[in-house]
Amino acid sequence: MIKKSLLVLATLGAAAQLANAQVDSVYTETRTQDKYSVVTNRFGSNWEIGFGVGGNMLFGDHDKQMKLVDRLGLNGGIHVAKWFTPGLGLRVGAFGGMLPGVSGYTGHNLDYPNVNYGNYQGFIKKPYDFYQSAPKGHYGLLETEQKYVNLHGDVLFNLSNLIGGYKEDRFYSFIPFVSVGFALSLDNAVNGSKTHEVTGGVGLLNRFRLSKALDLNVEVRGTYVSDRFDQEYVAYNQKASAYQGQAGRWGEGVLSATVGLSYKIPRRGWDNVVERTIRVNDNLLNDLRNRVGALTNENDDLRRQLENALNREVTRENVSAQPLLVTFPIDRWTLSNKDRVNLGFLAEAIKSNPGVVYSVTGYADRGTGSVKRNIFLARKRSEVIFDCLVNEFGVSESQLRRDDKGGVENMYYNDPRCSRAVLLKVAE
Repeated sequence: MIKKSLLVLATLGAAAQLANAQVDSVYTETRTQDKYSVVTNRFGSNWEIGFGVGGNMLFGDHDKQMKLVDRLGLNGGIHVAKWFTPGLGLRVGAFGGMLPGVSGYTGHNLDYPNVNYGNYQGFIKKPYDFYQSAPKGHYGLLETEQKYVNLHGDVLFNLSNLIGGYKEDRFYSFIPFVSVGFALSLDNAVNGSKTHEVTGGVGLLNRFRLSKALDLNVEVRGTYVSDRFDQEYVAYNQKASAYQGQAGRWGEGVLSATVGLSYKIPRRGWDNVVERTIRVNDNLLNDLRNRVGALTNENDDLRRQLENALNREVTRENVSAQPLLVTFPIDRWTLSNKDRVNLGFLAEAIKSNPGVVYSVTGYADRGTGSVKRNIFLARKRSEVIFDCLVNEFGVSESQLRRDDKGGVENMYYNDPRCSRAVLLKVAE
C-alpha cells in the first residue's frame, strides 16, 4: 500500500508539472459570441426595485355614460422584481389610486326628482351630487369615487431577449406580462361594505435603458375583477323590502397607464458562456513529450528502487507530501470532484506523517472584486479545504493550520486564475 501511495504521489507531481506548463503557455479563455448563451446567475443577482405614476379608468355598470375625461383618475404603484433569465422574470408589488364613476338608481316605485338615495349603490361621493341632469321622469346618475389598492404578482416575458438574444446595452425592450392579485377598497360603500376581490390581468411593459443601472418604464395594464368590485351589483325590490339579484354584467375592468423608473440592484447583467481552448505548436508538443518521457523514466527508476530495497522497510513516516494548489472559478469556493480526488491522496500522505503540520492558505485575485469580497472569498476557500480534509478524509485538526490572505497579486505565471486558490504545504 505504501509503495502504491508513493508511486501515486510521483505521478501527481508529474501531472502538476505538465499542467503548469500548459497553463503558462497555451491555455486561453474566450467568451462565446452566441447571444442566446448566458450563465444563469445566483438568486441574489438581477433584482430591481421601481415605481410608476399615471392614470386609470374604471369600466363599471354605468361609467360608459360619462365623458371620457371625467372617467380618468390618478394611479401609482411600486414593485420589486427578480429576473431568473434574460427572458423570464417575476415581479410583486402594489398599485392603486382613485377611480371616478357614477351610480345608477336601483329602485322601482319612486319618481324623479324625489329620489331615495338609499336606492343607489357603490362608493357615492358626499354630499350627494348628480353627474348630469336627467329628463323628467328619468332617474339621474350620482357621482362615485372609489379609492383602492391592488396587491399583485406578475410573470414577465422579455420578448426582445427571448427572440433577439441577450444584449446588455439594448435601448428598448418589449415585455408583456400576465398578472394575478387581490384588490381592496380603502373606504366603505354606501351599504357599509368594502371591496376585497381576486383580480387577474395582462399588460405590456415598454422599457427604455437610461444607464447600466436605471431604466425608464412605460406600462399599460388591464385588470379584470368581479361585478362586486364597485359595489353596484344589487337591485332593491321595494315590494320584498330587500336587495336582490345582480346587475347582470360579466364583471368590472380597470385600465391603467403609468410612467416610472426602475433601479437594478448589483449584481446586474448576465455573463456569456466561457469557451476554453488550448492552442499547441509543434515545439511545445515536442517539449511536453520529452518531459513526459523523462518523468516516465524517473517513475520507472523509483519503482526499481522500491523493488530492490528488500533490506529497507518502507513505513508511513518515509512518505512526504508535495505542495498542492487547488484553484477555483472567479467568485466561487465550491470543490470539484477532481479536487477531492487530489485531496484524498494528499490526506493519506498527511496522516502518514503525524508529526508534521501543514498550512492551508486561501487566496483571492486582487484584480477582481472589492477588498471585503476578496477577504470573504479567501476565507471561504480555505475553510472548504480544511473541512474536506478533516470531515471527509479524517485528517487530524492538530496537523492543519488554516490561514487566508485575501486579495493578492498574480502569484504564478502572471495568471490571475492561479491566485483564486488554496495552497497546501508543510508549515514553516
